Amino acid sequence: MKAFHDDPLLTVTDEALLSRFLGTPDTVDVATICAAFSRMPYENLTKIVKRDAVIGPSSAKRLPDEVLNDHLLYGTGGTCFSLTAALVAVLSRNGIEAWPLLADRRYGPDTHCGALVMLGGRPHLVDPGYLIHRPVPLPQRTPVTADNRFNTVELVPVEGGRKVELYTKSGNDRKYRLTYTMTPVDGAAFGAAWERSFAWEMMTYPVLTRVTAAAHLYLQGDELRVREGEKTTRYRLEGEARGQFIAEHLGMAPALIEQALRLVGHGAVHTG
Repeated sequence: MKAFHDDPLLTVTDEALLSRFLGTPDTVDVATICAAFSRMPYENLTKIVKRDAVIGPSSAKRLPDEVLNDHLLYGTGGTCFSLTAALVAVLSRNGIEAWPLLADRRYGPDTHCGALVMLGGRPHLVDPGYLIHRPVPLPQRTPVTADNRFNTVELVPVEGGRKVELYTKSGNDRKYRLTYTMTPVDGAAFGAAWERSFAWEMMTYPVLTRVTAAAHLYLQGDELRVREGEKTTRYRLEGEARGQFIAEHLGMAPALIEQALRLVGHGAVHTG
């Protein structure tokens, strides 16, 4: 089966590794692949460790084979760029057309990304960095909403559909999050945005998030937010408690956690 991409940023080369990552399903389809990615946490610890081990951002990017292998060995995931690159690569290798999309946040352009996935001739969004693991049809003229387990995602077309805004809704609370540009990008443009991300402030403290069967967990610095239904509880994790929480609730290897926290000086950010 011919893949849609040949750029190293967007390809999987180790077939045995890919098989272990996906398991042994009767058929490999979009649902199978997205389910496998839903088990990966969003986390920047691997990014912090890799950046410290190499000369610069151009060699600090964790390519798809590395992301899949690290997940199997250490229970890790990645940030939006490494997760999206791996997702596009795995979909492409299985004959499913997918492309990276860049997105703007309030703090700058091209500071997030997701994947455009073609299903039944219609473009869909999958965004593992934002925990959107089930394909959502991209809007054309009117907004599209989807249940994301712990909140409702609303996609709103703007500028004649050239861009799509993402909002999250929980109860009566509706918040703007980011804006996707609907023009897919190639490996060069995607890689350039990825490299710029190594200079962001979030490289100085841990950021991890995951959805479990019972709750949405979000750790930023030393503040943990646990969302259960409509209720959000905040905790301050200090000292060894933070590393223990990451290991126990996100399933990551303790040695890697400690290495990353040591590199950022056990950095904390107070979000108020």
